[in-house]
Amino acid sequence: MSDAHLRPSDVTVLVVAYRHADYVVECLESIRLQTVKPDRVIIADDASPDNTSAVVSAYLTEHRGFGELHTNAVNIGLNRTLNKHLATVASTYVTYISADDIMLPERIEKHFTLMDSAPDAALAYSDALVIDEESNILHETSQLEFPWPDSVDSRAAPFAALLHTNWMPAASLFLRTALLQDAGGYREDLFYEDFELLVRLSKHHQFVWTEEPLVGVRRLATSLGSTGFSSTNPAFLIALDAALRHYSDAAPPLRTSAASKRWELAKRASASSMPARKSLALLWNARSGASSRLASSAHLARWVLNIGRRLFSRPSASRSH
Repeated sequence: MSDAHLRPSDVTVLVVAYRHADYVVECLESIRLQTVKPDRVIIADDASPDNTSAVVSAYLTEHRGFGELHTNAVNIGLNRTLNKHLATVASTYVTYISADDIMLPERIEKHFTLMDSAPDAALAYSDALVIDEESNILHETSQLEFPWPDSVDSRAAPFAALLHTNWMPAASLFLRTALLQDAGGYREDLFYEDFELLVRLSKHHQFVWTEEPLVGVRRLATSLGSTGFSSTNPAFLIALDAALRHYSDAAPPLRTSAASKRWELAKRASASSMPARKSLALLWNARSGASSRLASSAHLARWVLNIGRRLFSRPSASRSH
């Protein structure tokens, strides 16, 4: 191994944990055994109700100097936790990984090299192994679940392609710190971190990539992707709408397509359990994407009628005498 492998890589790794006591040691080991070491590892436990913090503390006692544990007093969510620690990062590069995912041994080295060779790139990403609860490999590539664009240009300049799909594993994102900080970090009003950020950054910046799997993403029944990414989940719909808003000043074909998607999303939201005021705001703000003014007016009228039915169908509160 050359001397370069022994020096810190000017990289900070943010590990965010929530109920990950069973997996966090494997994640931390995958970081500690990197061929190029990060110069800082921050482990943030978002007030886990299990013994995640105790497991991390024991690991850090065994491997002194490896990382630092920060535990939130109350659960504040993924994006707020990320921003809280992003504000303290001074390294050139930063990468975030959930405590149930893993890095392959050369992940930092290869992403570091990619970014150093492309000084204008906002981030690097890679393919991923897909693993199960026991760390068995389910798929050698995440592209079986999320196919990549065939076009090399779309992979490097993904703004247009992201309108239709997101293929980049969140665990693989390796970002230029100053650019991420200047862009405002992660949207704290959204419940998950990557899609809106990718659209926002790709609007003005290039990405670099490798098809080699450099991380392992774990599929759990309790993971955010399993529990939150439902087509009827109001928080998910709001996050998708936030990403689509970035296309409002794009070139006409892209802008028109995004507006249509926003309208369909708003109609789906109006039939979900989203609070009435929020669903109305989505409909109103997305109305330009309807096929016609008559179509938007008709759907808004149906929204009013449906809300009325809900209100009048509620049982009257019993009165005390």
